Amino acid sequence: MLSIVEKALLVKLYYKNSESAIAALRAYRYMKGMRDSKGPITTSALKKMMKKFEATGSLASRQRSGRPSTAAAVATTAEQTVQSMSAVAAHGECSAREVSRQTGVSHGSVWKALRITLKRYPYKWPKYLVSKWYCIGLACQRTKVQFSF
Repeated sequence: MLSIVEKALLVKLYYKNSESAIAALRAYRYMKGMRDSKGPITTSALKKMMKKFEATGSLASRQRSGRPSTAAAVATTAEQTVQSMSAVAAHGECSAREVSRQTGVSHGSVWKALRITLKRYPYKWPKYLVSKWYCIGLACQRTKVQFSF
């Protein structure tokens, strides 16, 4: 896949070489030091790109139709809710289900926003720690680690 800068260079070479796709690709390969005959794209792809450029005046991809992603909007809402819930909670914890209840967004969307967009992952105590410590009231019976509940 070509970047916008590489596409712009190909457009420049296309017009510089009297609108010849083959000559533009040959010049591009020479500039980039490519020895083999395979360039970044084929001549037909370059011709198609030039038709699109002449029609729209842009090298960027057009906006596709379809359902828009809600990840960014949900991510900002979830982040604000998590911060407010963490400030109120005793240990700074909150769950995706609780965030979904407070925001009115589905649990799956909140989970996806927290995991994928915000890169937040759940913290869970290892089973060997949880099973060995029996906490009653405010302090644990064993003295190695003290949890405050």
